[in-house]
Amino acid sequence: MLFGVISNGRQFIISQFVNTNGGNWRENNAIIFNGLDDIENRFIEFYELLSYESVVNSGKIVIKEKKEFERKLIQKSTLRRKRDKLIRNDLSDKLITIIDAIFREINYNEELDKNSLNECYVFNEDVEKHHSEMKLMFSDSPPKFDERISKVRNTVNTQKAIEETMLADSTILPNPIILIGGKGVGKTSFIKYFYNVSLNEKTKKKIPIVYIDFIKYNSIDLIKDTSYMFREILDKLYEDHPSLNLENYNILKRIYKKEIKQKTEQGLWSIYRQKPEILEEKINEFISEKLKEPISHLKAVSKYLINPSHKRLCVIFDNADQLDFKTQREAFLLSQSTYKLLNCIIMVSLREGYYFQWKDKPPFDAFQPNLFHITAPSYREVLRKRVKYVLDNFSFQGTEGNVNNLHFIFSDKSQAAFFKNLYKTIFGHQNSQILSFLEQTSYPNIRLGLEKFNSFLISGHTKVESYMTKDYYKIPVWEFVKSVALESSYYYLSSKNKLFNLFYPSKNNQNHFIKLRILHYLKNEVESTSYSEYYVPTEKLLSDFNKCGYNKDIVIEELNELLKYGLINSESFISDTKYVDIDIREFQIAITQSGVYYCDTIVSQFYYHDLVFQDTPIYDEDSYNAISKNFVTPDVDGFRSLDKRIMCVEEFINYLRKEELKHNSYPSSDIENNALSMSILDYIMNNGLTKNIKKVKGTFIGDVNVKSAKVVATEKNND
Repeated sequence: MLFGVISNGRQFIISQFVNTNGGNWRENNAIIFNGLDDIENRFIEFYELLSYESVVNSGKIVIKEKKEFERKLIQKSTLRRKRDKLIRNDLSDKLITIIDAIFREINYNEELDKNSLNECYVFNEDVEKHHSEMKLMFSDSPPKFDERISKVRNTVNTQKAIEETMLADSTILPNPIILIGGKGVGKTSFIKYFYNVSLNEKTKKKIPIVYIDFIKYNSIDLIKDTSYMFREILDKLYEDHPSLNLENYNILKRIYKKEIKQKTEQGLWSIYRQKPEILEEKINEFISEKLKEPISHLKAVSKYLINPSHKRLCVIFDNADQLDFKTQREAFLLSQSTYKLLNCIIMVSLREGYYFQWKDKPPFDAFQPNLFHITAPSYREVLRKRVKYVLDNFSFQGTEGNVNNLHFIFSDKSQAAFFKNLYKTIFGHQNSQILSFLEQTSYPNIRLGLEKFNSFLISGHTKVESYMTKDYYKIPVWEFVKSVALESSYYYLSSKNKLFNLFYPSKNNQNHFIKLRILHYLKNEVESTSYSEYYVPTEKLLSDFNKCGYNKDIVIEELNELLKYGLINSESFISDTKYVDIDIREFQIAITQSGVYYCDTIVSQFYYHDLVFQDTPIYDEDSYNAISKNFVTPDVDGFRSLDKRIMCVEEFINYLRKEELKHNSYPSSDIENNALSMSILDYIMNNGLTKNIKKVKGTFIGDVNVKSAKVVATEKNND
């Protein structure tokens, strides 16, 4: 134990008597209770230090130290442009139309979109096999928590299986179809490809489909209003299927044939049978009134489609999982009532996490659905197809714009060169660093990966003019990551970033390394089982960390942050949901593909430290001052001097070294996992950061030599 108590039974000295940072233990602070009266007066403090509950929860005696110093570099008062945005050059704006059309989610609302679905959609059968031994660990597999889930993946077979379900028996209403899949895996793209491309024309005629996107109805009051939503379904049915002629007067008379016949033969209209003009007016008034009641009218339309038209309406409800919980519940109730009232086929998309939480609770347990799991396609294949689609299908037009006070005129070939350079950089090498960054930090959330790529394309830091004016310009990974992380800001902020800061402690913590220790712990556990077991009981991790002196509550805080950013996952799929309202201690956890990439690759890159140090809390004044003197305001284009950037990163690493020594744990002898005893910083340095910094220094020296040579040459010419 590092901490201990010396007592004569009345007086107590509590202190840390073993140091792990090389310092003299005699210089440590101590807490003294000088007799029983002192204990009585300070009993709460005494209890919080030495009670069984306190020591067990913290794993040690905790002597709370006052925060003598805490400051972030981004808070430095002399820094300018903190709230400014880097102005994109004119050329970026010229490309936004293309970027919005292709590099966001595919939406079916223009003529090009059916073609883009054909060209850009990726089935899993197109995916090349990953060559990593961790392939199985990170494959997006159908979940095992419900045996009803169809084991087919996101392939042509999935599309065929759903179509067969819809056509199984025209006389029997098939059970609701529920598509489940993780956040951003492409459920919407799957649905749109299914009903726009995959379904054959014969099936489309037999099953008219109405697509309802709940994103457009973000008010719970609208979704609860069944009359309003049924009117929306009717309007979509009229708009998307004009060949059904459902607004035709003669068809409307057929829809209400039974009621009209009853009123004419036996009802109030029987007196008008010999007066066809008056009878027609009555029928017209009757139909007009029916049209004012969307619920009853849609029921009548659906009934007409079944018999005599031998068709069956299908309503697809999509993106309910992007609404808040209460609104999602109402959306699900709407789909349930639609199924029962209209006797129609319904298809609903849900995230795995929500389905896991809701499947056995009302109203969701009322469904006996056909379940299909949508797995994420290969991110690299999605991106490859989309960039290639731009190259093959867009007619580029000449454009001009201003960059750095210079006026450029670019031909259509220059714009095409921009996307060709992107394609060559990303796909020209088998192990493209940019592609690895996008794929490893996003998969299986394809939407997130496309958002990151989109951020690069429109970022103020992206050098569009360089990519368009050179026949081949290899885009460096550090330029790419900087554009994604900063977008159009001048500084890095952890709270608003797609690049996660592993060194930013949780709310009640001052240790920069707990997140990394957790990731290494989970990675080591998986490797120790030769990847046969991926999930680790959370209680086991907490127990091991606790034995080494880590506070359980703080470790749980750090776990929840890692879960939120997708660096770890829970077997309960709660990381897939918006609200994490389940105690993580009850479940098993595992490191994700993104978590491995962060702790093994990104954290060992110079560009990562160059960004995250700006918003990492610094708890040592001397270290803060050493970094601060080299951290200056970037110029108007977002550039900072490379030599000062190098010095900032080196001083930041020196600071982290001191902090790691200060927070060194005292490893328990019965814990085999070395994540709790290893030097995180040594691992980072040896895993590539030392070499990376040396390479960056070489680049700086090379730039200085080139500039010096130019100066000498200029002086000679002047002579």
